[in-house]
Amino acid sequence: MLMISSLSLANGLTLLFALLCLWMSASQSRGGMTTLGRLALPGGFAIIAALMLLASVFETSVFHDVLWLAAFVVGSFLGRRRGWALPLRADKATGLVWLPRTIDGVVASLILVAAMSIDFTSAWVGEVFIEPAYIAAVSALCGGFLGYRVLVIALRSIRPGGPSELSRAS
Repeated sequence: MLMISSLSLANGLTLLFALLCLWMSASQSRGGMTTLGRLALPGGFAIIAALMLLASVFETSVFHDVLWLAAFVVGSFLGRRRGWALPLRADKATGLVWLPRTIDGVVASLILVAAMSIDFTSAWVGEVFIEPAYIAAVSALCGGFLGYRVLVIALRSIRPGGPSELSRAS
């Protein structure tokens, strides 16, 4: 039988970070101009939630560690590919980045919120619905996707010879 910890501040914080991730992703999904700092928030919140959840899994094994790491690597790979595939324009003078409408961040954030909700509800009820190591792996997948997606977008927007600058297009 799997053990689950009782409801704690960590469960509430991971759910809060997932909800903040969804909120920021939803505002960015409409496309348009944003700063790199604001663009990084969903990925940052997702990675914090994934690391907090990893730290809270107390019945762990090598399999669970490999599962978390593999999920993070797969999410990172997918996020990297998506970051390179997105069209963007950067204004290096102001630090603003233009992105098109996209739903991928919202989908990853919704999956993260669902995973954190299951973790929160399991801790609240005191019954394991889904093994915590699998919930942690799902959060690592989403955190890796959102984190590496924004990392690639940031690198593309600041590198020399990167995307066309908005100030020149005006």
